[in-house]
Amino acid sequence: MIYWFCGVICGSGATLLLYSILVGKRIQEEQDKACKCIYKYEEYRRKIRTLEYQKHELEKKLESSNYTDDYTGDYLGFEETK
Repeated sequence: MIYWFCGVICGSGATLLLYSILVGKRIQEEQDKACKCIYKYEEYRRKIRTLEYQKHELEKKLESSNYTDDYTGDYLGFEETK
């Protein structure tokens, strides 16, 4: 009877230890996936901010130029070659 009781306790302990290791591994994998997603999100956010800034700068440059319909040059200040 004592052997059986000790076997149950040792078996339960080993099962709990194995389960904890497997769950810990699964949690680590999910955290790695989440970190990759966060990194990608921040990367895309930086790209969007850069594009918005470039758009804003081009709009300012376009507004500051004196572009008219009879002007033959490029609106960004470059002359056309003929």
